[in-house]
Amino acid sequence: MIRKLVVLTFGLVLFPIIAKAADPEGCLNCHRYRGLARMEKDQKTVRLFYVDSNYYDRALGPHARLRCTDCHNRKEVNIIPHHKVGPVDCTRTCHLESPEKMEIQFSHARIANMLKSSVHDRGVLATANGLLGKPLRPDQSDCLLCHDEPTFRRTDQTWAKQEAPIGRCNVCHDQQLPVKTPYYYWHVHARSLPARSNTDIVRICAVCHSNPKIEEHFKIPNTVASYLASFHGKATMLGSKETATCLNCHVSEIQNVHMMQSYKEDNAPTNSSRLADTCRNPNCHATAGYRVSSAAVHMDLATNWGIEFLIACLFILMILSTFGPSLALTALELLQIIAHRHDPEHFQNVRLAEKLLVQPEGRKFLKRFTPHQRIQHWVLFISFTTLVITGFPIKFADESWSRWVIGLFGSLSVTRKVHHWAGVLLLAGFAYHLAYLTLYFWKKKQAEGKGLVRTILALPLVMNFQDWKHMVHLVGYLLFLTPTRPKGGRFSPEEKFEYFGVFWGVLILGATGILLWGHAWTSRFLPGRILTIALLIHSFEAFLALLHVGVLHMVGVIFSPSVFPLSPAMVTGNTPSEEMAETHAAMLEEAEKKIQTGKMEEKKHG
Repeated sequence: MIRKLVVLTFGLVLFPIIAKAADPEGCLNCHRYRGLARMEKDQKTVRLFYVDSNYYDRALGPHARLRCTDCHNRKEVNIIPHHKVGPVDCTRTCHLESPEKMEIQFSHARIANMLKSSVHDRGVLATANGLLGKPLRPDQSDCLLCHDEPTFRRTDQTWAKQEAPIGRCNVCHDQQLPVKTPYYYWHVHARSLPARSNTDIVRICAVCHSNPKIEEHFKIPNTVASYLASFHGKATMLGSKETATCLNCHVSEIQNVHMMQSYKEDNAPTNSSRLADTCRNPNCHATAGYRVSSAAVHMDLATNWGIEFLIACLFILMILSTFGPSLALTALELLQIIAHRHDPEHFQNVRLAEKLLVQPEGRKFLKRFTPHQRIQHWVLFISFTTLVITGFPIKFADESWSRWVIGLFGSLSVTRKVHHWAGVLLLAGFAYHLAYLTLYFWKKKQAEGKGLVRTILALPLVMNFQDWKHMVHLVGYLLFLTPTRPKGGRFSPEEKFEYFGVFWGVLILGATGILLWGHAWTSRFLPGRILTIALLIHSFEAFLALLHVGVLHMVGVIFSPSVFPLSPAMVTGNTPSEEMAETHAAMLEEAEKKIQTGKMEEKKHG
């Protein structure tokens, strides 16, 4: 003990400048050092006694004007080393001395009275502390379950810019009216801002509301987990400052957070009779309809057995039944490449394709995509890629790469705007395709004179009975059951299936996207639950589309050896001879027949 006193005294003599602490009692002479700590008797717990002197030097918070003995018992801390320090009572009356030399009394006792009628009363806090493993010692206030040292919230500007408005105040309030202007300015300014960031608020609530023991004891669900799964929660994880947090919904505007009530109470903002107005406050969904409150914020699909659970199961089944077989076929195709296995007529078809592609007439018959079709494809490519880049960071907001992607756009708000207008481009391209399809259908019907249904079934990208026979034959070939590969025409059954998936996928994504974007309009005429369903469908369908396009389609048009590094089909309209021989052999034979027939006609007329 004597050694400690000698070291401390030597330090004070050696560093006289440091000894002049901001606090009049000189406590920071020791407590300003970061290494000041003590190992407890259990040899497991380390107690830190460090206090940041900047908090006092720069008046960073409301406690900066307090002496240490305003909270700690003077008799316990007036000697070194201190006696055993007793608990701090946050509700005790403080005697503050203002710059005007006037004594001001202040107490948090009113807060304690407010907590008595709150859902977080002192009994609940004490129980929670026990269930959490007693992070607060008996000599610590239960206020610390939610609070730490309060600081004034400042913007990201420099200190110099922040001090600029205070200089204007000092014109009068410096000498004429001796007031400590910086402290009062930041104290009032801080009260007009949220006490914590959105992320910090959720973290504080999660201490209890994501703890299994507390959930079991109080019979409550993991509300923080369900919140983070919602759009509001994902926006919070992505750094949004505008989205709603726990306090925005569970505490009325300008209401004291210490008076938070259960949703069962009539005056609670989350009560069913008041929830709609809570959602429609001016800072949130001001123009939304009354039904917006029925949109789920805390929905857990694992425990929800409603239509949302059914939709999730349906999409999982669709993923397994569509992507699964397609992935298996792609894997089997790769196996053929590894085994260097080809159809017996493959190399003959390659030579035929090369022969036809050097002829102007042959290139004409083998051109698989017209300029109109290529334009539609690139509109689809640009819009879909943009939607994926801007949409999936929101879906997977808990991943580190998501915030990085959002940062590239500047903010979540900008990312959402880009996502919305990419959706507009997608729907514009789809409208273009429908107009093109209608015109093509009308011309074909007029030329062939068939009925409506027969004309539709004869469209190039509509699957027919022959396509299903083709698929059965292909599976047999890929499983080494038959020696020959089926001969495909202009569009293979796999391409027709992809087209069908894109067609109805755009319809679903477009419809649900419009409902979500226009949520104010939607909630005026439809139940808010429609928004929950639309978001679920939109999310699952986007994931299904990415699996097919990002995995299967990319393999076919980029990574397949017959087209690598990129198929020129959507650039020039022509398909490489290797791919033509492998997948479109019937089109080669048809083109050869047309050329021979044309030559024979020329001879007859010649």
